[in-house]
Amino acid sequence: MDMYTKRAYYKNQIYTFGKYIGLSYRSMGTSIKFKGGFYGDGLLSRFPIEFSANFLSPLFHQDSEQRGILYNKISFGTTKLNLFSIHLSTFEDERIEACKELLRITDKISRNEGIIIGGDFNVGITKIGKHKYRFDEKESYEEYELLKERFNSIENTKPTWTTESGSGCIDTIFYSKNLKLSKHETIDTDTSDHSAVYAEFII
Repeated sequence: MDMYTKRAYYKNQIYTFGKYIGLSYRSMGTSIKFKGGFYGDGLLSRFPIEFSANFLSPLFHQDSEQRGILYNKISFGTTKLNLFSIHLSTFEDERIEACKELLRITDKISRNEGIIIGGDFNVGITKIGKHKYRFDEKESYEEYELLKERFNSIENTKPTWTTESGSGCIDTIFYSKNLKLSKHETIDTDTSDHSAVYAEFII
């Protein structure tokens, strides 16, 4: 999500999107300054946001771009749902450490509460130049294996990222075992180099 950047016509995207689709509760976690504004993760909710925090991912490389993990807890009735919006590094070691940090954060959440983790995990991605990346498909990714020790994941395999440099399924959703997945699908779009990953849960 962009906030006041040139490419977003100097608008606050999370506010604008919320206004147009009628979701009045919103949260934005900025990771970097970008083209006159800020760039990071955002969340829109129909229900009140009880708590929000933005965790910056670890950096090990000089040319790393700062990424983040946006955490929001929402409440409706007696139900509490913890939502994590993820945008991980294009370096594997940084992605792995970010997932370990995510597990440390989620370990502090009550097992009675639901957890959903979704976003751009960048698994299999390697930076090969300025704005150039390569995707290497593997049978498994350590980042995912770490999260699967505690969470279920949707079984999406359709490519979610497509560029001239390649394509791959690098976006997905994990969820706590006390939630039931109702359905999911990957939705193609021409407004981004990523497809949308949609899921519904029974809580």
